[in-house]
Amino acid sequence: MFPTPALPYIPQRPPFVLVDNLLSCNEEEVVTDFHIPPDHILVENGYLSEAGLIENVAQTCAARIGWVNRNKPIPIGVIGAVNNFEHTTLPAAGETITTTVTVISAVFEALVVHAETQCNGQPVAHCDMKVFVRTTNS
Repeated sequence: MFPTPALPYIPQRPPFVLVDNLLSCNEEEVVTDFHIPPDHILVENGYLSEAGLIENVAQTCAARIGWVNRNKPIPIGVIGAVNNFEHTTLPAAGETITTTVTVISAVFEALVVHAETQCNGQPVAHCDMKVFVRTTNS
């Protein structure tokens, strides 16, 4: 079943998509990849920006939420907080990043995660994020 395209599981649409494939996904962890196009809106001076790295984490969370709820309408999420964001480098356009998000806690509509992003097997960035999800139409 994996890898599988991520687009059916996320609410974002081009040109603001920052995940290509779900590489693995379960209740506790999700792994995505993203091939960075040179003309992406969050590429600056040939490199994916810090905002792009953070949004990639948020969309990786969205892909997990969408996959877990795949028999329901795609849930909408909002970033509540980003903590401890650090990056060692910015990945270049044309490269592929892999992001692993591990769920630390999930309470009602709040999700707290730890994320690590790699490029070419090397660490690129990590952070903790709180995401609030609306899983119903009310």
